[in-house]
Amino acid sequence: MKRYIGTWSKESEDSPKVAELIIDGNQIEFYRRDYGEVFPCAFVGTDGEHKYKVLTNGGSFVNTNKTLELSTSYRTFFVLQQNDDFPEGLEITGIKDVSFIIPELIDWIDVETVEFGADEEQNLIAGERNLPSIILHARNPHIEIQYESESFTKYHNVDTRTTFVLKNQPRIFITYENTVDVYRVREDINSLMQFWALLIGYVSSAEDIRLTIEGKSLKSWLYINKDFSYNSRSRSTIDKPRTTLEKSLQNIEKYFTEWYKFCYDDKYELIRRMFFSANSCKEIFAEDILVQYVKIIEGYHLRVSGDEEIALELRKAFKDVEKDIKRLIFSDKGKPLFTTTLEKVIPEWTFNSGHSADVAHWISVGYLGKKGLAERIKELDEKYFCIIAKNAIDILKLSRSDKTDPSSVSAKQLVELFYRKIVATRNYYSHYKSDKTDVLEFRQMNDTINVLKALILSILFSHMGMSEKEICEIISNDSELRFQTMFLSSTSVDTK
Repeated sequence: MKRYIGTWSKESEDSPKVAELIIDGNQIEFYRRDYGEVFPCAFVGTDGEHKYKVLTNGGSFVNTNKTLELSTSYRTFFVLQQNDDFPEGLEITGIKDVSFIIPELIDWIDVETVEFGADEEQNLIAGERNLPSIILHARNPHIEIQYESESFTKYHNVDTRTTFVLKNQPRIFITYENTVDVYRVREDINSLMQFWALLIGYVSSAEDIRLTIEGKSLKSWLYINKDFSYNSRSRSTIDKPRTTLEKSLQNIEKYFTEWYKFCYDDKYELIRRMFFSANSCKEIFAEDILVQYVKIIEGYHLRVSGDEEIALELRKAFKDVEKDIKRLIFSDKGKPLFTTTLEKVIPEWTFNSGHSADVAHWISVGYLGKKGLAERIKELDEKYFCIIAKNAIDILKLSRSDKTDPSSVSAKQLVELFYRKIVATRNYYSHYKSDKTDVLEFRQMNDTINVLKALILSILFSHMGMSEKEICEIISNDSELRFQTMFLSSTSVDTK
């Protein structure tokens, strides 16, 4: 954690006031002794060595890291560090390239980047290995991993009379054909953090972000106030990365190129954001995670099935034939049919000309309702290795209140029951229902969350262009999900 206390002025104003800037990985806090700006603004200050420009937008909550009394907390988006003058305004543009470090990336690479030994006279010899770069994306932008020596760039203050530090760090470089703004940089870093989150199984932060800005001879440093972490809550249970460089190198460019397309596909943007939000460092109840996962599965199925588009076309069609619907309602054949059916649920129903639009709406909405949520979950589960179905009976057995004898019910019926229980649990916690019928008990919740997560991961890996065999190998060896997915370790991917 870095803490800078000094005077920061609002840009273009001579208004220096004491302020506190706290940077802890990708968490940024900014406090200033003033009345509080409610509109977006920039503050410029220095720590005595470097200049900082803090971009804010209104107030924020006070964190426990704060030490400056009588100060206002600001919601901070970016901090730019330079040894040059800042251009005025709230935009950071003209970015030609960016590089940053993911601390966990060395776990995935799993090779020694430095080596040591001894000569014939038993003198210690140490050096940095010259390793080839790894290309992730060929062009626009060009993205690759390079091994950067930090021995002469960061450790020049080490007392070389007694100590010398040797470090060869993998760093990700992004080079753009045309200059971009800071928001594009943030999205590209986000796509890379999520990519490695899936391949490694955990990430913490994007560190030491350096920019080359057009017209600036010196490097700039960027700090982003965004939680890029993944699986940090369950990190202690994960003992090894999901994949390694050795197993993935041959296809790594294909995996990331497909993932990069997926990240910029608006069709799936909300689904992807919801999944990584549910696995960030923030505290979240197990019930909320389950609800979130079911929403993701439902939303994904709606998108890939095209049901929403079909329903929209039906609504348009029903609107175009409203007169035909009216004739049907008031015909000799239609009137008894609608009367018998609708009076069961709407006793006060009476025929009038306005009802045709209602009926058309009900029919079109009913198309979406024709396929229930349990059926949507089942279809995706059957497409992606039946992970939910294979765990259904074991999870149902964890119940303390359900006295159903599993031997008296077929395996197929138990699986169908589990699908329904997932839906009932989602409805109970999502809609605050009072009826707890078929709601999963808390001791069943964790395993259910894991099987839903395994299904979502299988879907995401498929969007990297991975084969079924590759996905099964990764999921079955996942330290967090192994108990629910170890059956996938067989050579056959036919899990039905």
